[in-house]
Amino acid sequence: MDRIKAMEERKAKVDELEREFVEDFIKLRKDKHLTQESLANKSGVIRLTITRIENFITSPQINTLIKILKPIGYTIKIVPIKKKK
Repeated sequence: MDRIKAMEERKAKVDELEREFVEDFIKLRKDKHLTQESLANKSGVIRLTITRIENFITSPQINTLIKILKPIGYTIKIVPIKKKK
């Protein structure tokens, strides 16, 4: 099984809210022109952890989320879930 297919299978098994979060995170990181390595250096989180989050191999812990979001100017917040129509 190739890497992309394996990632897509893992992604399909992830909760919808987590999947949307990770996809948004990847977009924000790329919009800030940060590689995984440069984000790792800025956040103090090892690159392998960022890779595992972005490939849906692991779910991030809250403290990790705070560390990786801070360098791109974001944080986490509890908000109501929007209901789909």
